[in-house]
Amino acid sequence: MRKLEQILNCSFKNKSLLKQAFTHSSCKQGTSDCETYERLEFFGDSVVSFLTAEFLFLKHSEEDEGMLSKKKSAIVSGATLALVAKRLKLHSYLIAAKEVDKENPALLADVFEAMLGAVYLDAGVEKCREILSKFLFSKEDEILQSEIFQNPKTLLNEKTQELGLGTPTYEEVDEWGEIHKRQFKMAVSVGGKRLGQGVGFSKKEAEQNAAKEAFYSLEDAHNFAK
Repeated sequence: MRKLEQILNCSFKNKSLLKQAFTHSSCKQGTSDCETYERLEFFGDSVVSFLTAEFLFLKHSEEDEGMLSKKKSAIVSGATLALVAKRLKLHSYLIAAKEVDKENPALLADVFEAMLGAVYLDAGVEKCREILSKFLFSKEDEILQSEIFQNPKTLLNEKTQELGLGTPTYEEVDEWGEIHKRQFKMAVSVGGKRLGQGVGFSKKEAEQNAAKEAFYSLEDAHNFAK
């Protein structure tokens, strides 16, 4: 773990906290006192979300809440966090049973959030801000130019075909607002299961946002793993 501390420029006072952030639940086999990363991941998720919102709010003072939300969704998505985690080689520090796929994107994203939760508890919010600025926020342009941010419906179609799940279907869930500022909520289902919802000032924009959420769901493998 010392190498990781050097990369993060963060020397942990409580080493057990860092170890917990990288301990998978598979290590609980045969013991009940093994602390795993789930609670830290729950906490770290909020840390990453808050600091990302702060970063975007301060950097893009001219943008409305709709665009800020879109950018935040892309930056804190499981696919993005997994990519950052892979670049940091977090899988090499993971403590897990042999059968666990340490490079699973959903697992890597969770571990990244757990790590940030541990950093917050050990070193405070400023160190978290420093780490995210260096390894995540600095990649904002790359993230926002990625295919998932630019053309999520096409990418979702490709993903569902790849998995043999059929063609995504879209339906209107709700609409509200004045005529000149109408908003729509659309939902997308894949294989008979609703995977995403999106809001926009047109049905097309709402469908794109729904597709983006659905793609992240498939990438994280949460819904179809159940």
